[in-house]
Amino acid sequence: MFSLIRRTAVEVAESSLKALNMDGLRGWQKEMPMAALKTEKDLSQWVVGCDKDIGGFSTASLEITPEGVGKFYGEISLELPANREIKQSGYAAMRTKPKDQTMFGTPCWDTSLFRYLTLHVKGDKRKYFVNIQTDGVVKTDLFQHRLFLRTPGQWETVMIPFKDFILTNNGMIQEDQIEMFRQKVKTVGISLMDRQEGPFEIQVEWIKSMNTEFTEGDMDRIPPKEEVKETY
Repeated sequence: MFSLIRRTAVEVAESSLKALNMDGLRGWQKEMPMAALKTEKDLSQWVVGCDKDIGGFSTASLEITPEGVGKFYGEISLELPANREIKQSGYAAMRTKPKDQTMFGTPCWDTSLFRYLTLHVKGDKRKYFVNIQTDGVVKTDLFQHRLFLRTPGQWETVMIPFKDFILTNNGMIQEDQIEMFRQKVKTVGISLMDRQEGPFEIQVEWIKSMNTEFTEGDMDRIPPKEEVKETY
């Protein structure tokens, strides 16, 4: 109970500070850091799972490399467990932990003022997905998008428009698509379920919400006109 009160007090203090700084009136912002994987402390804010959790044979691990970035790696197995209720195997995933609850609920990221979810990653040629969980009614709902890597084996910054994410549930695209509740993003993560056996590895340094110089959320910013200097 005391920890809940303390977390609530911290949340109130942070909200008050934002109000004093008039964060809600600042308008355009270039970026909002959401998650990082650079230190052991960062590592504690993530969870990892794979089909081994339900009796499968895939493996998945997350660690900080000597270079100071996160490495998500393991091996995918399509072998089915003895449990006949399990019809499909072969997946691995990592995601941020939800923030601790306060008396006002679970603190979330408000991404509504940004157009892109942006990741700085170095991956292989496997087909990864980026996952977003919002603080919605159906806890198993995920908004997903392919993580297209143009240069496997090299670091790259991937920018995905929030509006391009698709609503899924238990890996299935939902017929009734709804708009993402971008004011209440609860977790972000990466998953692999390409139905290909073998090793995988992807390194992640950070995940942010971002605008370009010409975007403000889903609105386009009109660059200021250059002043015309008349000569006489």
